[in-house]
Amino acid sequence: MAKLETAVSGAITVLEVPQELMKKHALEQFRTWNTIPPLSTQPRIAQTLNQGSGHTAVLVIADTNSTHQSYVLRYRNPQATALGLSFELEVGCMKIANDYGLAPNIVWLDMAHRSMVIEYLAESGPVSTEELAALVRSIHRLPLEMPTLNLQQQMRHYWRSALEQGNSPSTLVNPEDPTVQSAIKALESELPVTCHNDLTPANIRRRHQDIMAIDWEYAAAGSPHFDIAALCAGWPDIHAESFAVAVLGDRFSKQQLRIATRFYATIQWNWNRAAAETYETPQSPDTLIQHLGACL
Repeated sequence: MAKLETAVSGAITVLEVPQELMKKHALEQFRTWNTIPPLSTQPRIAQTLNQGSGHTAVLVIADTNSTHQSYVLRYRNPQATALGLSFELEVGCMKIANDYGLAPNIVWLDMAHRSMVIEYLAESGPVSTEELAALVRSIHRLPLEMPTLNLQQQMRHYWRSALEQGNSPSTLVNPEDPTVQSAIKALESELPVTCHNDLTPANIRRRHQDIMAIDWEYAAAGSPHFDIAALCAGWPDIHAESFAVAVLGDRFSKQQLRIATRFYATIQWNWNRAAAETYETPQSPDTLIQHLGACL
């Protein structure tokens, strides 16, 4: 079951609607999809592409007079609320990025149902470090038209959600820890830029020769070093310091990158438990705090 929100008498009413009905509704609205050429028959779902913590993506095939067109239907999962994700902010960030050729086209949008249809982009294949750095630089240059990432608020949100999942406080990183507070203060002292904050390999796609990013649900204005630390966590073969220099140039700070890298590991620890995604790791909340403190 997925929560849908609809406006009733000026208020927001939360409804419980099966996801199958959500998908059916999106497909039935095909005549309102902004496609070229316009669709003449209702599309069909081919397969599920991804079912993550925050959203599900399914491949949709539409028949035209001469060919088949592929699209992606994305809709929010109930757990998105526990992870502090805002559909409205995601859509706003995607629209800005799309204006600059950095995100896929949105061909249909339903804010009430927290769902969208976007153009289908093939997996990127091999991506060079230079291509990736150029993409991050372009994202960082996007207009600052989105809210600033509040790291303290996110830490507290993951803490509460992880506790609701049944985790003991002793198994989590306390967001009020003075070391955490100092790290957040250091990162938020930077001049903010537009950040994607989730540039994993799966979120890099290619349109013709150009790479672009999908899944903008964590995007916000914030620390460029934190954005790079989040990226490097998903690309273990990238040398983080060299990559950060390539992206930031004179703005690069070795200490800020170290703080961002350790802080990302810290906030990810609580996120994993809020999302009920636990992994075997030699780390512990205490060692994470110790490593973070050593950077300050």
